[in-house]
Amino acid sequence: MYTRWSPELTRLLHPSNGTKSIRKGNLEYYVLPSRVQDCLLSIASDIDNVIEKGCIQKYEDNSTASLFSVQEETFFGKHVRFHQKSFDRRLRYFIQPSRSFWTAVVANRMQNADIPTPCVYAVAERRSCHLLSDSYVITEALDNALMLHTVVSRSPNNIEYLKKASRLLRLLHNAGITHGDAKLANFYVQDETMGFWDLDSALIFSGPVPTKYVIRDIGRLLSSYIVTVDECPESDPEFMNTKKISEALANAYGIDVQVFLPFYNSYWLKKIKLQHDFG
Repeated sequence: MYTRWSPELTRLLHPSNGTKSIRKGNLEYYVLPSRVQDCLLSIASDIDNVIEKGCIQKYEDNSTASLFSVQEETFFGKHVRFHQKSFDRRLRYFIQPSRSFWTAVVANRMQNADIPTPCVYAVAERRSCHLLSDSYVITEALDNALMLHTVVSRSPNNIEYLKKASRLLRLLHNAGITHGDAKLANFYVQDETMGFWDLDSALIFSGPVPTKYVIRDIGRLLSSYIVTVDECPESDPEFMNTKKISEALANAYGIDVQVFLPFYNSYWLKKIKLQHDFG
């Protein structure tokens, strides 16, 4: 299990890596080496306002995601308010790194494996008596990037997007990483590039990824895809057959469909309602 003191995270945040840090009150703010390092160091004292008053991309009770600009540079920022979560949820991060720090570790591992994901520029957190209260991550803003969910919704009869996502998922697993929430919304398409974002639930393994985690990622991708196609009235009947879609996914990934389909039937089908034919 990764902790706040794990070597990979410690090295990433250490000054010898080129990372610069600022401590203001109970805020610990780290800016990784990049051409925008000095730019992002300038917002440490106002990080809450900068994210909360940006162009909101997603807002929930416990988190805000926005696009914001500093010195004519545009960034994506996410603020998770753990002080609004239950004590049990906060206690788990007594030892574990916050989501922002964990995202930086995973993104770094993915970049080393040439798997597309937004570059993490800065991470920060606030703690009180070692209990996490706030977590922040700042990444590059991807111009013209679309969620794969949006792309599939516009072209529900093109299964090539699912095949490409399957192959990308295989690359991720080959690098010893699982996404943990591999739904279409957590893949992005930017021109000809497809990549991953939202790495909060990712896991890193020192050896091969255990089969159960592979199956979970594949099942999440499959369920997300067929629910998306179900919601599109223009979907052709041939794209409403779960068995055929599963086989296409399995062939693209390089796995026997019978390895994951029984688990999918018993687990994911309890969570979602489908119009798809299993014949």
